[in-house]
This record gives sequence, structure tokens and C-alpha cells, in this order.
Amino acid sequence: MSLFDEHPLTELDRKAHDLLGDKVVVKSLAGSTAFHRLPRYVSEYLIAKYVKPDTWRADLANIQAKIKELLPDLEHRELLKEKLLSRGEVTLIDNVEARVDLRGGQRWARVPALADNNVRVPATITEQHPGLLLGGLWGTVKIKYSPETNGNAPNELVSFTPFQVGPPDAAAFKSSRGQFTTDEWAGLMLQSAGYAAGAFPDRRTRLLLFARMVPLVERNVNLIELGPRQTGKTFLLRNLSPRVFTVSGGKTTPANLFVNLNTRQIGILGTRKVVVFDEIAHTTFGDGDETISTLKDFMESGQFSRGSLGFASDAGLVFAGNLDVEGNRPHQKYGHLFEPLPTEIIDSAFQDRMHGYIPGWEVPKILPGTLATGVGFVTDYFGEVLVKLREDSFADAARGVPMHAGLTRRDQTAVERLSSGLLKILHPDGNWTGEELQEIVTFASELRQRVHQQLCALAPGEFKPRLIAPSAVAMHEAGDLRPRETAPVDDRLNREAVVGAVTGLAVLTQGDREYGGDTILIQVSAINGYSGVEVTGLHGTTLKDSIRAVYNLIRANFWELNIPEQRLKTQTLAVHLVKIAEPKDGPSAGLAFLVGMVSALTNRPIKPGFAFSGEVSLHGEVGAVGGLPYKIAAAIKAGRKTVVIPAANASVIEELPEETRGAIELKAVATAREALALALE
Repeated sequence: MSLFDEHPLTELDRKAHDLLGDKVVVKSLAGSTAFHRLPRYVSEYLIAKYVKPDTWRADLANIQAKIKELLPDLEHRELLKEKLLSRGEVTLIDNVEARVDLRGGQRWARVPALADNNVRVPATITEQHPGLLLGGLWGTVKIKYSPETNGNAPNELVSFTPFQVGPPDAAAFKSSRGQFTTDEWAGLMLQSAGYAAGAFPDRRTRLLLFARMVPLVERNVNLIELGPRQTGKTFLLRNLSPRVFTVSGGKTTPANLFVNLNTRQIGILGTRKVVVFDEIAHTTFGDGDETISTLKDFMESGQFSRGSLGFASDAGLVFAGNLDVEGNRPHQKYGHLFEPLPTEIIDSAFQDRMHGYIPGWEVPKILPGTLATGVGFVTDYFGEVLVKLREDSFADAARGVPMHAGLTRRDQTAVERLSSGLLKILHPDGNWTGEELQEIVTFASELRQRVHQQLCALAPGEFKPRLIAPSAVAMHEAGDLRPRETAPVDDRLNREAVVGAVTGLAVLTQGDREYGGDTILIQVSAINGYSGVEVTGLHGTTLKDSIRAVYNLIRANFWELNIPEQRLKTQTLAVHLVKIAEPKDGPSAGLAFLVGMVSALTNRPIKPGFAFSGEVSLHGEVGAVGGLPYKIAAAIKAGRKTVVIPAANASVIEELPEETRGAIELKAVATAREALALALE
């Protein structure tokens, strides 16, 4: 029985098979369990090269037998060494990576099956297979044991047969585009990437999947994708090309990312085309500030340096992780859609360097029926030709589409690079209609728009809302790009006047950097006992000192504050911090503590919907504080309607976005008496 009798082909499959020959493969064959230890681009190469339609069963069995014989399990590593020692040579299948030691004048290979990083390599092999020096290649390897040549490095790689194609014919790939309609080509691209074209029929979902591929075809593209689990955020890139390196959570360091100063070996940014930070929420950055600062420079310029060593690289960065959803929308608990990231990179300067934010919550989960079974380009060929397309640029085409005024240079660069990448995937021959160009530029603008929307929420004082799209179109109607409708907050302080219950505001910090705001819910009660103040709840020393300073202010000014002296002498103020977590700036909560304490001592309730930020001196003056845009955003999120701020910070009101000023009333006060007059009933 012929291969195609058992694996029926669609009309597109047959067309691709007839026109493209051995450049394509039936994807379902690569799903065999015999290939489970090989990357998809390797298994498909073997199938395309050795499996013929009429003898496919026997051909497949031969490949599977060869893999079983030559691809050793890690637990058999010592048996393999014994075989090498006793026989003098072994042949195996492995992923081999070579490097050049200029000081020693030698070429070395890493052969994982032998746990040997110092296998000698002749110059003839690296010259014949330069891919060994460009991130490594899978292939059949023959290793010879010859300790008499070099006792410290007795193993030598004497032959290598790669399982991966050499430099692809990009011109032939481009010319083949003209033989397919746009829809047919899009389906072929999906199947080549491992997705079943029929499972993703709508144009928008296809564009989202193609956006994941852009860092392979376009130089220095930085993307972020957060979404539900099991949507294949790294599935595509991980299986598409050996030029992709995945950092799966854990710790990264300047040595493995940039350059190792001890060995002077270049890190993964200099040896790969795409670096994917998977499970980004669990990723830590060694030497924090240095790593983040160097990453920022690289994301902006494509250059990085350590010590006296400087390098340029065209690698793209992809940050992928999980985000909770409600239905098909991000969960309302998020104040902005960067929140699931590590705090080190929740930084406006870092995130402004992202070219696009892919809405992972719109991508369907990966199911058995969504994986490709039809005909697509051999993955290895496909991955290599995508990298080859980096030599082209269609940025000029994107520049020809009139955009809205007010775009920054980063906005323009982001739209141009994303548009150029999508055009290369869908129209590598450079032929497209005006309507197709408009669609792609609009979609690229949306990905950048999503970054800007979150920057407005993350740093409202720095980023103002604006439209990033071709001037002839409006913003895409995806839910997360419309103004977010905040669900009503069920908090009694928004609707009831309560004695001693007050809301303070704090700014969240990482080192010296501010990255967000939060509320501090404070409860104060006056309890019969002795004169003094007790603090409970999670707090730091700064907050405790601020509370004691406010208490001393009250003792010094009790008459002016209308507090009976006898009550102050016979009652203890119990201050409980209901909702607070470090790190937060303690001193700026002084005004909130004052209002809560005076409310408890005078039995006057605090008006509903109020929040406070300001420090109070011993003489009752309200001093300026920092981070107000973050704090005001936190108050709005909590449902508060009025924020009392220091008069010294009044200028911040005009700097806030118009929608923020419309969502809350800001009251500026110079003294504690003014604040109390506003807040207490």
C-alpha cells in the first residue's frame, strides 16, 4: 500500500508534494515514537531523505532500527565508553557542537553521549560542515580512541555525516511562492511549522501564529507572549530550528547570556538567532542590575559588552509565560499585563524595548488535532530558509503606509520590523496587494499598541495614551486594547464611613527602581489600657517608625485635634496593617496613619472612597512624596474615588493622562488639619 493511500492528502498537500518534491514531507510520519528523542527538524530530514512513497514502511523501519542502534540512552554512557575503549572506535548519532581554541591552535567538539567536551576535530570536518561551529549539528559521528596522540584528550572525531541541510536555496523558496495563492501559502507555512492548517482557518489566528515566527526571519526583534498554559508559546520556535535556544526558567547569568570573561567564550546571544525565555515568571537574572542593564542595551542597539569585550548580534529575544484568564480575556486582577513577569523586568524602560506583545489568550490550546499531519516543508530546510530571509528587508514597504502622528522612534521601528517579518513569511517574493500590506501593517501596529497600552498602565505619568496604527484605520477591537472596564470592587470602604479604617498608598520598588503601586489597608482602634501605640500585621522598620512619629505628633497637638486628654492618657492605639507586603515606601503612609488614629481617638468616621499619600512632620505639615502616578493607579484599581495628596505634589495632577484624572478626584493639602477636615465626617 502506498504512503498516500494510508495517509490521504488534501488538495493543498498534493499540490505542495507535486511542486516541491523532496523539500516537503508528510508531517504525520515524524510523530512516530521512534523519533521521540530527536528534534523534529532531524526526524523530518531523515524521512524526507530516506522514505519513498512506495516503500515507506520498510524505509521507516530501517531508519527506526538505525536510530535504536546508534542513539544511546544517557544511562548507557559508560557502556559506550567501554565499547570505545575496547574496539578503538564507535559510531553514534548525536548533537555535536565544535569550537576553536586560538591559544592552543586546536578545534574541539562537544559529544554529549560521551560526556566529552574535548573531542579533537580535524580542520577538514569543520570546513566541510561549518554548522558545527554555528550552534552545532545532529548527525552520524565516528569517534576514534587514540591516547597516543594526546593523552589528555584521547578521542578524535574522524567523520561526520549531518542530518541537517546545508545553506538553503532562498531564491528557489521565494520563487515557489508564486505557485500558491495567499491562503494556500499561509496553510503551507502553518503545516511547515507543525500546525494543522485546517485547525486554524481564520486569518487572525494564523497571523498570531506567524507573529511567533517573526524573530527567526527578522533581525533583533523582541517579543513578549503571555497567555494560558498549553497554547504552544514555545512549541513552534523550539522545534523549528537549532538556531533557537530556550532558557526554561531557572537562573541566567551574564556569562551564559553574553560572554564568559574567564574563558572569553561568547554566550548564547552571540551564537543563536533567537533566545526564548520560557516560563519567564520563574526566571532569575544573575548579577541582576548588570544583566538587566546589558539586556536593555542589547534590545535597543543589538550590541553588548562585558569588561573590555564588545560584540554585535542580530539575535531576537522572546519572553514567554503564563497569564490567568477569564473566558477569552486576561483576568481582571491584573492592573497591567506585565504583572506576571519577574519584578526585575517590570520596568518601563525595559518593556518599551519590546516590539510587540502577542495576546496568547487568543491562541487555541495545542491538541492532537491541531498538530500537522499533512504536507509541509521539511522542518530543517524550512528553519534554515527562514533564517536566510533575514538578509532581506521589507521595512521600506511598512514606511510607505501613512501612520498616525506622534509615534516615537521605538514605535516606528517596532511596526517596521514586525511588518517586514510578517511580509517575509507570507510574501517572501515581495509581491503583495495594497490591501494585504495594509492588513499586515495594521496587525503589526496592534502588537506594538498592546505594549504601549500596558506602559500607560505601568507608568501613567510617563506614557500617555495614543493610537499606533495606519492613519486610515482605527484601533483593533481586541478586548485588551479597549479601555479596560474595571469590575466593581466589593470593599466597604468605598461605600461606608468607618471609624479608624483608612487606605494608605504605597509604591512598589525593586532596589532603587519604582515599578508599581499598591494600597495599604489600615485599621486603628482605641483600647482601654495605657497610653501608647501597638503595631500588628506585616511591616518593616520604616513603617513602624512612621507610625510612632505620627503618634508623637498627635500627643503634641491633641488639643488642636479635638482629642480629649484623658482618652489619650488611658487608651492604647492598636494599629493593624491588614494588607501590606514588602518592599514599600513607609514614610509616605504617614498621612493615612494620622487620619486613622485621629478617627479612632475622636470616634469620627472616615468618609467612604478616600485614600491618602503624604508624610507628616511633627508640626503638622504634609510633605511631598514620590511615585504618585503609581499610587493613584492603585487607588483607582481599589475603587477609591478621592485621593488626598501633598500640596507640594499638586503639579502631578496636570501630568496624569486625561482618563486617569477623570476616574478620580485629587485633593492637595498643605497641613494635617486640612486633610482631617476633608476626610472626617
